[in-house]
Amino acid sequence: MILKLRNKLKPALDLSGPVPAVFGIVNLTPDSFSDGGKYPDSESAVHEALRMFEAGAAGVDLGAESTRPGAAEVPAEIEITRLIPVIRGILECKPDAVISVDTRKAAPARAALEAGAAIVNDVSGLTFDPAMAATVAEFDAAVVLMHMRGTPETMRSKPELMRYENVVTEVADELENLQANAIAAGIRSDAILLDPGLGFAKTPEQDFALVREAAYLRQRLHTPLFYGPSRKSFLSSLCPGKKAVERDHATAGILCALCLAGVEVLRVHNVPMAMESMKAFRKAVS
Repeated sequence: MILKLRNKLKPALDLSGPVPAVFGIVNLTPDSFSDGGKYPDSESAVHEALRMFEAGAAGVDLGAESTRPGAAEVPAEIEITRLIPVIRGILECKPDAVISVDTRKAAPARAALEAGAAIVNDVSGLTFDPAMAATVAEFDAAVVLMHMRGTPETMRSKPELMRYENVVTEVADELENLQANAIAAGIRSDAILLDPGLGFAKTPEQDFALVREAAYLRQRLHTPLFYGPSRKSFLSSLCPGKKAVERDHATAGILCALCLAGVEVLRVHNVPMAMESMKAFRKAVS
């Protein structure tokens, strides 16, 4: 399976390898749940991104606004200020780098795409900003459409957002609607990734159900899947008392399950751990 990209030096990303493509998370925020404030300046963020590529990452996902539960919205201008120096710094060192930007706003997406990013990762599935779909289509960019009900500010404070008769089929239905809307807006079907949105308006048991049924979602949606289980709170029951940054062992188990299900892309904080655990798993079962 191939994901079409707008990067002239890397026009496509092959998603048919023996293990999922890994995207390393680089949060440029002071308040992200796992690594907020880890990169005090753009230079340190660039160096971390380059280390991720050296460890085997297929791409990096840059976030300039925290989307943890209860996080406040960040002005677009601040997102742009955080993103652009890092994008430029990465591409100066690695011109063929595949860069995804985690934003739900059209202005930062536009600025990032103009600077050389190839993918927009929108946690709202293009629903937050009315101009986002047209912006992605204009740049012929790839896009990650994530499932979420409500917003990061409200998704845990309104219990009704987490009520599902069947979380797997309802998430699939809602992702299909997001995909149809994106295609209607002019976004190419071969430039779309779908993310079930672990931790976004879901209970821990619902998150585990979406992991267990990843193979069903692949079969149902016929579109590459993009999962982000790394260090998330639904894993806390498996490692009680540990901070988010200490959940890598639990994350590795989930990554192997998703690898077995055939998920195409995984978004992680610890790239070396992800690559090593999945390669070992694949070697053991093949």
